[in-house]
Amino acid sequence: MDYAERAHKTLGCAGLSRADFRWDEARGLDGLYLLEVNTQPGMTPTSLAPEQAAYCGMDFASLCEALVEDALCCR
Repeated sequence: MDYAERAHKTLGCAGLSRADFRWDEARGLDGLYLLEVNTQPGMTPTSLAPEQAAYCGMDFASLCEALVEDALCCR
């Protein structure tokens, strides 16, 4: 999570992003690779972003509202 947050901030992302990683078990602690940061991750009710929001107690409508509010304040 720390690497995903650092990538998000370093790239100047705002709102929601998803970091994709690969893990090479043979390399041990050096086996984690950041593949990409997706600035437009899926937002269907069955996508990972809404699923993670639900895990944190936020329903889909609240997630959408929070993203819009965040976008408006960051203009």
